[in-house]
Amino acid sequence: MTTESLWRHTNQRLMAKIIAESNYEGCLAPRQTDDQGWELTLGGHLYRFRARRTVWDFLRIEPHSLTRDGKPADSAAQLVVDAQASLGLTDIVLANFLEELQNTLAGDRIQQKRLSALSAGDLLELPAAEQEGLLDGHPKALANRGRMGWGQADLLAYSPEGGNRFRLRWLAVDPALTGTHVGTAPLEQCLTDSERNAIQQELGERRDWPLVPVHPWQWDHRLQAQYAEPLARGQLVDLGVRGHWYRPQQSLRTLSNDAAPEHCDLKLALTILNTSCYRGIPAEPIAQGPALSQWLWEQSRQDPELHRMGLEVQRELAGCHVPHPQQSLVDGAPYRYHEMLGAVWRESMASKAREDERTMLMATLMQCDGQGRSLIAALIRRSGLAPEAWLTRLFDCVTLPIYHLLCAYGIGLVAHGQNLGLILRDNAPERVTIKDFHGDLRCVDQPIPEAAGMSTSLLDSLKRLPPEYLVHDLITGHFVTTLRFISPLLEDDLGFHERHFYGLLAERIRAYQADHPELADRFDRFPLLRPTLERVCINRVRFRIGYEDHAERPLPELGESLSNPLRQPLPTGETP
Repeated sequence: MTTESLWRHTNQRLMAKIIAESNYEGCLAPRQTDDQGWELTLGGHLYRFRARRTVWDFLRIEPHSLTRDGKPADSAAQLVVDAQASLGLTDIVLANFLEELQNTLAGDRIQQKRLSALSAGDLLELPAAEQEGLLDGHPKALANRGRMGWGQADLLAYSPEGGNRFRLRWLAVDPALTGTHVGTAPLEQCLTDSERNAIQQELGERRDWPLVPVHPWQWDHRLQAQYAEPLARGQLVDLGVRGHWYRPQQSLRTLSNDAAPEHCDLKLALTILNTSCYRGIPAEPIAQGPALSQWLWEQSRQDPELHRMGLEVQRELAGCHVPHPQQSLVDGAPYRYHEMLGAVWRESMASKAREDERTMLMATLMQCDGQGRSLIAALIRRSGLAPEAWLTRLFDCVTLPIYHLLCAYGIGLVAHGQNLGLILRDNAPERVTIKDFHGDLRCVDQPIPEAAGMSTSLLDSLKRLPPEYLVHDLITGHFVTTLRFISPLLEDDLGFHERHFYGLLAERIRAYQADHPELADRFDRFPLLRPTLERVCINRVRFRIGYEDHAERPLPELGESLSNPLRQPLPTGETP
């Protein structure tokens, strides 16, 4: 792929995403001209393209069909400038959004260039950590590789698509400075024996101080200047670059051990704006992380239904947060200043797989190779199973455990493609792993968790929401943000109709409900099979609030309601 063709290809893919998601969120309104022809007038310019509307009221656009005023359209930035009035962007927001888009295109070009040389089969042969670096990333956020604050060298060194490894800097922290420190960090999984011994000798009387790994970018761009005072006073001791080599996951701040994937993952503060917020480490969730994930793990072993389904919990083993000495005194400071230094040690997805199994992110099922062939279709073919049988296993081991957590325990997990790990045997779904309980796990504001045995101390640390809000952790997090992008691939590559896909999912949900009559009232409180669903919009939030600092992380908005695909009729003559 030449530089120019790569530029055109990545821009047209992003343009298709911008139009499709902005239409889904009610910001843009293309007009249908024929069976698959559409047009859209923006800023006095006429865009035309080919697309089909999916069961989610979502346009699946052919990127290379895009034209502007009759000529091939290949500038995502120009599209957004043309759409400024329609998207409701002020000049300030538009200028910042353009920067995010250009950063996204820079990452996309790296990813698409690497991807162009690989088939679906090649991608499936890669280890999970390397595979993750080739994924498209967040499917809903328009500027999903915004990384505000990174330059090209940072992108190549620290992004998942860059494909590079790096080592971490380590600090020893005076216990008097440490705000939160829980659990026992498995340092033997991060540092060699000789390194740990050397650190003990260097610290001397301070050998019992907690050790905290630091992302190299965070050290260079934030900590040396912002934490200069505790460094100068010896409250923070710089131990230099040590330990194992790591690869960044799609979330950027979470890292996989490159040589030993079964060793713990590390989640580190990274003060850059990416997708919806700055990627720091907040203090509040750390305190209960190990206890909360341990409690969930115990339920996965003691609850017969969760045990049968094979739910795996990637437990948080330890966490540390070091507040800034002065910023911590400013209650209303932008949240990013309260999240600059911290780490979480978490069990890896690979540690949950048995010898005859393999792992991948659920997001991998949304991915296509460089020629547009989907990985999920390749997996189904390799498994030797019919699509119905393969998908039944997927829904039973992924969707139903999350639904059971919601109905039986009142626990909502934002189950998007990066929070769920898929364990496969013989290329077919076997079990699911769940992770990330820092802000992505909430409870219902009714006494369901208490009745299930969750302690008051754990409940007090969690946000509690009404049932009609909490159910969206499954509907929006899983159905809309993950399954919405998987089902069209099976229709394209295997001729498996989307309505058949969701009819089968509805059938598995009804079967689960029939097996659990004792939860009948919960099914009414968390209705998945109702005629309409709320449409949650994340890009409209960025368009509205812009890029100014805020004391709290932003929340999504609601758009026009959706017809529920799980209630739509099947194609004529078909049954799930």
